[in-house]
Amino acid sequence: MKSANSSPWKYVITWLRLYFGAHLFFSGIRFVIDGYVPMIPGLAGQYVAGADAIGMYHWVKYMEAVYGALLLMNRFVFLTLILEMPTTVTIFWLNTFISATPRQLFSGPQELLMNGILLLAYSGYMAVCFRPTLNPMWLWDGWKGFSLKGKGGSLVGVPAVEQQQNVAGFEQRQKELA
Repeated sequence: MKSANSSPWKYVITWLRLYFGAHLFFSGIRFVIDGYVPMIPGLAGQYVAGADAIGMYHWVKYMEAVYGALLLMNRFVFLTLILEMPTTVTIFWLNTFISATPRQLFSGPQELLMNGILLLAYSGYMAVCFRPTLNPMWLWDGWKGFSLKGKGGSLVGVPAVEQQQNVAGFEQRQKELA
């Protein structure tokens, strides 16, 4: 299968990221501007009213506005998708199984599908988590593993500084042998 960064996948993923970002931004900013809390029938409505009463709904909407802006600007995409996932699962559960009205039956699965596909598309950056053994590495040492080529960055297996030392050592040994 072609990589997620090659055509046409790159454009499909970009479009999906922009669509999901616009959806989150609009949903969040609508609340930030006018305090709009939707009226949802049944138990889901009671859940939303309870979240609104304790201030949780406010924080979720502020986070949605920020996360939407980050996705639209293509900044911290993978982190944003991970942080949005608990809200996505809650929306999916409430809309699909609790409320189950026609609008909610569309929006709940749609939200989960968009976030899930985007997480899958960006999950290559998390591949190291699935290695059976790892040596300890501080966060700041992990940044050395990125060589910034162009707009993005490419993750390499060995930190860039260590690679340069290995190349220099190899060249030195070649000179000694010659």
